[in-house]
Amino acid sequence: MNAAPAATKKDLTYFYGTGEKLKLFFPCARQNFSPKRNLFAGPYVGEFGYELMQWQGFVRARRPVYEQVHVLTYPGRDYLYEGCQVHHHDIDLKSAGYWYGRFGPAEMRRMAESKAAEIGLEDYDIFNPSLLCTRYHKILFWKQQFRLLDEPPLSEKLYDVLFHFRAVQKEGPDHVKNYSPELADELVRRCADKGLAVACYGHPAYAYCPKDCADFRNADLRQTVAAISSARAAAGEASGGMHLANACGKPSIIWGDGQWRIAPALRWNPFRVPIYVVTTKTWRPAPEEVCQSVVQSLDDLRVRTDHFTKPCYVTPSQPIGNF
Repeated sequence: MNAAPAATKKDLTYFYGTGEKLKLFFPCARQNFSPKRNLFAGPYVGEFGYELMQWQGFVRARRPVYEQVHVLTYPGRDYLYEGCQVHHHDIDLKSAGYWYGRFGPAEMRRMAESKAAEIGLEDYDIFNPSLLCTRYHKILFWKQQFRLLDEPPLSEKLYDVLFHFRAVQKEGPDHVKNYSPELADELVRRCADKGLAVACYGHPAYAYCPKDCADFRNADLRQTVAAISSARAAAGEASGGMHLANACGKPSIIWGDGQWRIAPALRWNPFRVPIYVVTTKTWRPAPEEVCQSVVQSLDDLRVRTDHFTKPCYVTPSQPIGNF
């Protein structure tokens, strides 16, 4: 008996037809020109990077329009939605899909209506990722607002670099983005040999930490931001973990297997922090190459920030929703 074919990225992403795209202009216009009393934002069922750098910024910009804003997203994401009432769904991140996820507008609307009925919400608009289905929907109807994510550092002495070693066994092809544990172990050893203070961060279920490395992984996003606030820079595969560092105003040192993989990280940079690229040729660069890039990047940052006494981010944030 033949095994079922592996799911592809296309199988796990909802693609909108031309008719759907045109039809979705109407709820966008109606919510802009005649909003109801309350807002139900969600469900958000896609990738973390898209929630952080796209979705939550649009939700924040809509919040002042409504009396109440209810958000439906993954557990642990409440920190992104201050001033909102946050609810959690049970969609498995590993099978949810890519970009904004595998669910279409009809299914997302059913999920929203079901949760709204459960909490007794009345007179509400439904704002879900289907209303961001093209750059034209974003540009014509919606604005973004970002806040610089910042928490007190976990220690008085800053770490030189925090590594995010992606370790998600996700349906589809992108598990190849994961940096292998063997390479991560060697990279941490090389950095320590250079006298660098290093640690790791990320969600404990989706990120790897070498045995002898300081472990700041945490399922609580606020604690993850505190960890990032404890370092001069972050390093890892071009992924949600690096986007989070940039949202915290921290420089990132990234790599990927093509310029098209790196390009979103360079554009999704609302606070215009420095982003250094190790390579665009592979998801698994040699530890020696990464270590050398970390040292060079820190040397450059030392000059830019007057020995790390000045911030390297720029405020106010710039909108990035048209990407």
